[in-house]
Amino acid sequence: MKPTLRIRPYRLALYALLCLVAGSAGYSCRRQYTPKPDGYFRIDPYPDSYRRTTLLEPALSFEVPEGTVETLDHDTTRHHGGVQWLNIRFPRYRATLYCSYHPLRGNLDRLLDESRELVYRQSIRPEAVQAGTYENDSLHIYATLYDLSAASVTPLQFIATDSVRYLLRGSVYFDEPGKSDSIAPVVGYLSDHIAHLIESIETPAR
Repeated sequence: MKPTLRIRPYRLALYALLCLVAGSAGYSCRRQYTPKPDGYFRIDPYPDSYRRTTLLEPALSFEVPEGTVETLDHDTTRHHGGVQWLNIRFPRYRATLYCSYHPLRGNLDRLLDESRELVYRQSIRPEAVQAGTYENDSLHIYATLYDLSAASVTPLQFIATDSVRYLLRGSVYFDEPGKSDSIAPVVGYLSDHIAHLIESIETPAR
């Protein structure tokens, strides 16, 4: 009798698997590869929980999200004219909001002009800069939030003043440059946080 190939029952599953792998390998060699679009990590916003920071003098305070880290910049070379620097770190976004506090001594118009010039100089598309304004007549707070686009080195900047005693200026910078598509949601989150910061500014009564 002519011998025949026999497959023992306990080896049947292994044999079928080997046949399947071999067939798939042959098919994959003939299949055309289609590149997939870039993917980005999901970055969730900070929760809607805020705390008040009072690091700036004289007693200018505002609210920042829980989870941020505020530090005063003690570089004395930049503290001329009573200017103070406060860095607000957003670890989750790998971004920092650099703020400077400027006492007003007849220099409001100059500071406003400098701030606007800085905004449009740092934007890659000056004609596309968007500006949102905020006014609180009862607290004498007037502010502008500039959106320079996610592709700019500093996508968000703001100025806030009571027009008599101080001007507060801020700029957002990311730790490392990224594609505008990947950081656009984060820029949106930061814009909301800065709007809240502006709306929560408190100063001693005049």
